[in-house]
Amino acid sequence: MKLLACPKCHQQLHLENKTLKCENNHCYDISKRGYINLLLNPDKATNNPGDSKESLVARKAYLNKGYYDPILNQVITCIDEFKHQDDLSILDLGCGEGYYTQGLKKHFENSDIYGLDISKIAIDMATRYRKDVTWLVGNSKNIPILDHSLDFICALFTVVNQDELKRALKEDGYIVHVTANNQHLIEIKELIYDEVKIKSDEHIRLPFETIKSYDFTKKIHLKNREDTLNLLKMTPHFYHIKKERRYVLDTLQGLDITIDIKVTVYALS
Repeated sequence: MKLLACPKCHQQLHLENKTLKCENNHCYDISKRGYINLLLNPDKATNNPGDSKESLVARKAYLNKGYYDPILNQVITCIDEFKHQDDLSILDLGCGEGYYTQGLKKHFENSDIYGLDISKIAIDMATRYRKDVTWLVGNSKNIPILDHSLDFICALFTVVNQDELKRALKEDGYIVHVTANNQHLIEIKELIYDEVKIKSDEHIRLPFETIKSYDFTKKIHLKNREDTLNLLKMTPHFYHIKKERRYVLDTLQGLDITIDIKVTVYALS
């Protein structure tokens, strides 16, 4: 918690009993579940921003089967390659229900790991993984972390704010950015869309120095209908299925699926 900043004035937060306070006397309570809500009303568009509970439950069920462990391992490998020391400060941005975050803590035991998501439901679920992660409800456009204090920011399949990344990272820090390539989950797309559109990823590249960038592809086998349906529900594709294609949900079985991602490590300079 030592790196936390007040989302209102960006002064350092200090723990007094079970309350975090800044020098301007802005106060934030630690919830019974152990997370801290640092999401300001102006930073949210709805009362319950972020992924739906249905999507988060499906995501947790799917990820806990280990299907996306290869993605987590790519992130860990990148951090191991570029870290300057063993005691790191790492933020998992848009962490959802916390699967990747807890995996980072498991590997980097001596590091301070922060998991941030705009969804209070997601962070409440994340606290069930482990208590030695600092779980935060907050907005990536107003990251409640002190200036230039993080060694790594991990952003997996999530929207980022470039200015906030630059502000929160140390001068010698790194961003590990994971984005989907066009063949990612192509089998799911072909099931539910009449036409699969090829999209450019130019708009999601970040304007920082690219230290390393590579594509990672792997075929995985989903064992049953439940896992396939959970994968679909945790993606935006589930909510884009046209009424005339809903019958596909009744035909789902185990499936071979393509993981196709780009992993990019950025430095500020």
